[in-house]
Amino acid sequence: MHASPLLLSLLLVSVLPSATSARLSAQLVQSKKTVIGQRPPKLGADFHRGRRKALMEALGSGIILLRGGVTPASNTPFVQEHNFFYLTGVRDPGCELLLIPETGEEILFVPPYNRFKARWEGESVRAGKAGEKKTGIAKVMASTTMQKGSSWFKEGEAALERCGEQKVIWISFAPEELSSGSPDYLGRYARNRKRDLLDGRGDRADAFREALKKRYGEKAKIENMVRTLYELRAIKTAEEIALIRYVSEVACLGHAEAIKACRPGQLESELAAVAEYAFRRHGAQAIGYSAIVGSGPNGNVLHHWRNNRIMEKGDNVVMDFAPEIDGYTSDVTRTFPVGGKFTPENRKLVQDVHDAQQAIIKAVKPGMTFGKLARIGSKLLVSRGYKPGVHILHGPCHFVGMAVHDPSGSKRVLEPGMVITVEPGAYIVKEKRGCRIEDVILVTEKGCEVLSKGCPSTPDAIEDLMKRQGLARPPLGTAAPKSKSRKL
Repeated sequence: MHASPLLLSLLLVSVLPSATSARLSAQLVQSKKTVIGQRPPKLGADFHRGRRKALMEALGSGIILLRGGVTPASNTPFVQEHNFFYLTGVRDPGCELLLIPETGEEILFVPPYNRFKARWEGESVRAGKAGEKKTGIAKVMASTTMQKGSSWFKEGEAALERCGEQKVIWISFAPEELSSGSPDYLGRYARNRKRDLLDGRGDRADAFREALKKRYGEKAKIENMVRTLYELRAIKTAEEIALIRYVSEVACLGHAEAIKACRPGQLESELAAVAEYAFRRHGAQAIGYSAIVGSGPNGNVLHHWRNNRIMEKGDNVVMDFAPEIDGYTSDVTRTFPVGGKFTPENRKLVQDVHDAQQAIIKAVKPGMTFGKLARIGSKLLVSRGYKPGVHILHGPCHFVGMAVHDPSGSKRVLEPGMVITVEPGAYIVKEKRGCRIEDVILVTEKGCEVLSKGCPSTPDAIEDLMKRQGLARPPLGTAAPKSKSRKL
């Protein structure tokens, strides 16, 4: 989980003299030879319009209804549901979208303007010409959300009547996908809650489906559009690739700063704090997923989110963390030593996993499958003495995009424009040491491109990086500036 602002403030105040802030700011944007690129523009109205058009062409008939996220119950920032953002670019709560494939009509419904709410939370998309200009959506109307007789129902039902005998309402049956949520995790959570005899509730998508069935009965079929939507998301456009490339560069920068800051006696969470500060300096609005910082035995816990162990010299640290920027995330993992030097055993482990990763990356191209790539990495690791099910505990690939585990629809073979991870790992549980190395890979026409090249992953390069000046620590062997106090 990400570190609190208080912890971060204490960390930075205790180690950063103000006189060096300008110099360190310059160093922040550079890790070895890689300088972070220019931030790409946010996805514009043309991008979202193109996604709506592609969805309407794929479904062809009926009407499409999609609900955006609602204001959170807790005092946390609102984050739009991924699919709704993909189709609209709208970041305000309480909105709905109606699309009519046969005519190409599109209507965005927004909450009625509330001057009091605007004073507290800022301006939002308004109905009418201002909203239409801002979003690029042909018609923006005010809606009293889901109340009987609302404009949303009136417009939808009028469109449904024009569909002839085959009246189909396309909606998403999948759970809402918010911020760091991924379809696979959300699906498991929803299934577990339904199986709970003391709970048994469905999610918001289930309630929507049941409400439509109750309202229309046999008059219209309620169909699931989520697979079609997922297949669109699996192939990234040029605009999306530019965003993922940038967020991957920022992820690497954060990892590099955490690696340079690593010292014996720190909490794992301190490294997460350093990385997140670097993320935020370069535009991250959120984290893509909770930080995983596993040192020593925790490096064998694949999703170690507690980050509560004090690190010891000689430990391997498995750090898996990435930011979210403009709706997209990355997924980067590095393994590095506490104290600046790998033990001989850990050096071999990291080199073996790195070699397996490079063998997999070399094989990434259109036509490949995750199964074939997994066998390539496993074969190399087995040849070096690692055993499947004992040391090799997971596959090396998944999709990345708006979600850290992005969906693929029914696609099973790699195609140009897909963005995946390559993350082999080997875990020596009995010896309390593990290793995972993960990078984000774009599938191209002839092969692939590594998008997360800004942080080294070989043992030699990692040790060299740890000798360098960092954002939150001076080079190894240099005494840190004395602080007056680190007590709360």
